[in-house]
Amino acid sequence: MSLCCIFSCKTQHFETPEYGKNEAEKVIQIKKVTNFRTVGNMKNVDGRTLKEGKFYRSAHLHKLKKKSFEEFEKLGIKEIIDLRNSKEIAGKPDQLPSAMNYKKYSAFEDEGDQLAQAKKLVLKGKVNASDADKRMISFYREYVTENPEMIKKMITEILESKDPILYHCTAGKDRTGITTALLLTILKFDKETIYNEYLLSNNYRKELVQKRLRLANTLHFLYPKMDLKVLEKLSWVEKRYLDAAFEEIDKKYGSADTYIQQALGISDSKRNEYIRKFTY
Repeated sequence: MSLCCIFSCKTQHFETPEYGKNEAEKVIQIKKVTNFRTVGNMKNVDGRTLKEGKFYRSAHLHKLKKKSFEEFEKLGIKEIIDLRNSKEIAGKPDQLPSAMNYKKYSAFEDEGDQLAQAKKLVLKGKVNASDADKRMISFYREYVTENPEMIKKMITEILESKDPILYHCTAGKDRTGITTALLLTILKFDKETIYNEYLLSNNYRKELVQKRLRLANTLHFLYPKMDLKVLEKLSWVEKRYLDAAFEEIDKKYGSADTYIQQALGISDSKRNEYIRKFTY
């Protein structure tokens, strides 16, 4: 579970990562922030279009420069939702305009510094590609069902926001990806659209990941026992991981619709209200 946050996922078979189709996405460049994008301009199952500029998603904002603060102002972002745990936040706190409303919603707290321990295991070669793959699948399963109250609070915070909102984790791909998938499910988007939006993280992170893998290969003499395939696996998003989250929801709740009602506390009438609010 903890490994997902270390470097930042790839499949057991190590084929070329699958990328999303990027026709609807508007590219927004924010210096020193990776995987930044708005979720919008897509049609749901009823033919309604998601409004652009309501939901923004990204990786952490630890390196955000003051010069970029005005970019956030232009986008109208008034609130930041941080999905990282306390140790991640303490290590790399977001750098934000003073007027920004900042909230954190961690579905998992890191008891006993598991992240640091897991990183050591990777560097020592104690974690192989198969282990990393299993941990990723386990993480996605647990994220949606282990702490439903926290997921409910976070999803409600986003959907009740009057202003554009940005939510993020460390790499902006796993916790942020699951969150986006849940939001789009609530707003009645089909699986193809949801999975395509999820896979766009591979598009946005491609340059960063390739640079990281080249560097790891060059410096491999420092940690000769580390399996470079593990680093590759932890760097991409993979359809199977999101499958694991939806499968766990189906297993525990019977369907996504029941999960939305019971775990997230969103009635059919409230769901329709959100659909009217965020689509046209």
